[in-house]
Amino acid sequence: MADELRRRHPRARIAFVGGRRGLESRLVPEAGYPLRTLPLSGMKGASPAARLAAAAAAGWATVRCAAWMLRSRPDLVVGAGGYASGPAVLAAMVLRIRTLVIEQNHFPGATNRWLAPRVDAVCVPSEAARERLGGRGIVTGNPVRAEFASIGPPPGRAELSILVSGGSRGASSINRAVVGALPELGRMAPPPRIVHQTGAADERPVAEGYRGFAGSHEVRAFLGDMPRRLAEADLAVCRAGATTLAELAAAGRPAILVPYPFAADDHQRWNAEEVRAAGAATVVLDGELSGPRLAAEIRALAGDPERRRSMAAAARSLARPEAAARIVDVADALLQGGAPGEERRVP
Repeated sequence: MADELRRRHPRARIAFVGGRRGLESRLVPEAGYPLRTLPLSGMKGASPAARLAAAAAAGWATVRCAAWMLRSRPDLVVGAGGYASGPAVLAAMVLRIRTLVIEQNHFPGATNRWLAPRVDAVCVPSEAARERLGGRGIVTGNPVRAEFASIGPPPGRAELSILVSGGSRGASSINRAVVGALPELGRMAPPPRIVHQTGAADERPVAEGYRGFAGSHEVRAFLGDMPRRLAEADLAVCRAGATTLAELAAAGRPAILVPYPFAADDHQRWNAEEVRAAGAATVVLDGELSGPRLAAEIRALAGDPERRRSMAAAARSLARPEAAARIVDVADALLQGGAPGEERRVP
């Protein structure tokens, strides 16, 4: 969204607010944008003392955001639902600055559920998310990099090509299951080609687990070229985060989804179910995941190329490559004084 804003408004000043320990502390500066960080943490599942400390930190963060906004005078503040979103958007509301909230999940998070009826506009990924916000929101989809939308059909070689990724930090349960599935997968004719992003903590033990595997394989802690990796894949095995699913849809890739079981409000399971209902993925819950189960799912899809083609088409039907432009359309309307298609704000 920031890139699209910059493309339309080259003189615009765009800055980010985020947590000190989140991925944004690395990714935002790498993308060329300034970042202000706040010492914030989540409350869900925390002890009473930790919740109290988190609430106090959020209150102080709101004051700090307000002070910064008084100095910088932004025309629009956008919240994306992270820890920093609540304090930043709340500060903007107090200062009567225009506000936009972007909800990325099909089951909206607690911060956005509270903010949605109070801000100037809300962008959501699906009609299901809009309904869960009481009918508030404009369905725009989730923005992804343009490279994903230009990916062609799956390679469709004799050997099935599988991309395994538990996210930038990896997923130990997926890593264990893949290693446990290798003996069975090695008996396929031909064995699949596997590219496996493990996360830094599991790279060495997972690489050792591939010893003796008959198929071509590449094990990396982190993959920085995900569009190319998806282009080379027939099938993805991954979590069900909102951005991951948007990338799969843009690329038109079928998937075996293993929702992260500790995500806030179990939103990854809701995300995965929406994609399964569309016919674009199979879903294996983390508690039901094992080597034999994963091997069985992969073998079933490997032996049914027509089903994979159908899933790929279903995934592509979920894509909204124009999502960033749609969200910026909403932002532009707000900057011009309008509130496109949104209901009356709650005082």
